[in-house]
Amino acid sequence: MRSGLAGAKELACELGITQSRVRQHLRTLLRYELVEVAFARMGGPGPRERVWRPTPKGQWRVRPQKTGSFLVLFLQITRRRAGKKIFAELLQETAHLLAQRRHPNRDTPLSERIALLRDLLDELAVASRLEEAVRIYRLHLLTPSPWEISIAASETEIFYRTLAEDLLEVQVEPVPSTDLRQAIHTYQFPKTLN
Repeated sequence: MRSGLAGAKELACELGITQSRVRQHLRTLLRYELVEVAFARMGGPGPRERVWRPTPKGQWRVRPQKTGSFLVLFLQITRRRAGKKIFAELLQETAHLLAQRRHPNRDTPLSERIALLRDLLDELAVASRLEEAVRIYRLHLLTPSPWEISIAASETEIFYRTLAEDLLEVQVEPVPSTDLRQAIHTYQFPKTLN
C-alpha cells in the first residue's frame, strides 16, 4: 500500500498473513476511510479481485513525516525565538482557530461534539479512545502527533485542552496517565454540556 496499489493476495504475501486476515484489516481501514477500492481486476475464473489504494487521509497516516519534519523544525525555531510563554499562547490561539472552523451550533448534542473532536484529532494524526464512566467521559490520546516531538508535554496539553474545551463547551481536566503505553494524554469531562 505504501507504493500505491495492491490486492489482498499481494498484501497477504508481503505481510505473511492469510488473505482472509488481510480482507478483515482492509474492511476496518475502509470503515475509517484510510483505504478505498481503486478498481476491480479479473484474475481468471471466479470473482473479480479488488485493488486497494490509500486515501489522502490514509496516505498521511503512512507518511506523516512528509510535512512533519518541516513542521517540527518550524515549531522549534518559533519556540526558541518567541519564548515559552508566547509559544504557549500561539498554540492556544491555534487550537481556538481549529475549533472555531468546526464549531457546532448551540443545539449540537455532546455526542456529536465528541465525534467532531475525534475527527479533528484523527486529521492531526492522533489516535484516540473514548471511555465512558458513570458521570464522566475520559478521552485518551493514544499517539503523539508528528509535531509533538518538538515541544514540551505541558505545551501540548495546553493545545489539546483548549481544542477540547472549545469544541465540547465543557470544562476539561487533564488526568495523569497511569500507563504511558496506554495513553499519551488523558482528559476527562462531564457528560452534560455547560
